[in-house]
Amino acid sequence: MRHVIARHRAEIRDLSLQDKLDLATKLIGSGYGEQKSVALHVLEPISSCFMPDRFDVLDGLIRGLHGWSKIDSFTGSLLRDVLERHPKELVKLVRQWNSDSDLWMRRASVVLFTRKVALSGRYNDVALEHCENLKHDAEDLVLKGVGWSLKDLMRSDKKRILEYVISLREQGVSSVVTLYALRDTKGDERARILGRR
Repeated sequence: MRHVIARHRAEIRDLSLQDKLDLATKLIGSGYGEQKSVALHVLEPISSCFMPDRFDVLDGLIRGLHGWSKIDSFTGSLLRDVLERHPKELVKLVRQWNSDSDLWMRRASVVLFTRKVALSGRYNDVALEHCENLKHDAEDLVLKGVGWSLKDLMRSDKKRILEYVISLREQGVSSVVTLYALRDTKGDERARILGRR
């Protein structure tokens, strides 16, 4: 895959914006994971084109991804860049994904708030709202996304997020969420929290 990308990098770079979007759409629509990964390489350099008037295109692209690795890659790079440029508008779109019937859209609505986005602390309120909405989701991969978001959010506001995770333990929320959220919590502190029921 890396060889194919390297071999065609110049050709892809020289395509018009619309041709790049069309190519990415076809690659995602192929159903093959490797081609979806190539699509992300096509889209990353043009993330600035996804202004609010093109969010319908963005929505359509992510709906074709399917699979945790593709969703997580997409949110961790392209969507993070769009969030930096258009925070208010993208948060509005991601709120819709939070209650979507598609499990991958629900996962995207929480894993967007991991890594650098979580570390910034700028979106903790929105992230907690989304985690709260999905804390009883029926899909394991959505619950793992909630736990991952909470784990990373602790890096910017440990006291608040840890108190929330403790409240989830007390509510009997799935351990899929709380154990993932506590991955970076060690020793006596971890044992104390896990002892809460």
